[in-house]
Amino acid sequence: MSYSLALATEAKQSIRQQRQWYRTELEDGDELAKRWTRELDQALEKLCEHPERHGLAAENGRWHPEAVLRRMLFRPWKSGVGWRVLFTVDELEQVVTVLQVRHEHRPPLEESEE
Repeated sequence: MSYSLALATEAKQSIRQQRQWYRTELEDGDELAKRWTRELDQALEKLCEHPERHGLAAENGRWHPEAVLRRMLFRPWKSGVGWRVLFTVDELEQVVTVLQVRHEHRPPLEESEE
């Protein structure tokens, strides 16, 4: 069964920021930004097919025990560096909501960042 995808405002913002970083900081940044976005879109499609395959996020249960916070590790490059895609699943509505896309070197979310 496939779920619908929703992106929270914070997720959209972090995706825009990552694309902008590629464009401004790297040679061939436009192409890398496009490729990163394409890879992320494909990963999110797969996520919506089987969200239960992904484990719990480190932040799970910290603020809202009734909400299960999961994470998908997104690694589009061979370098091994990746991003944590934080999401929830609404089984009743069949919706996966991506809350944030965080570089894996960033620490877990604090309550003030929620």
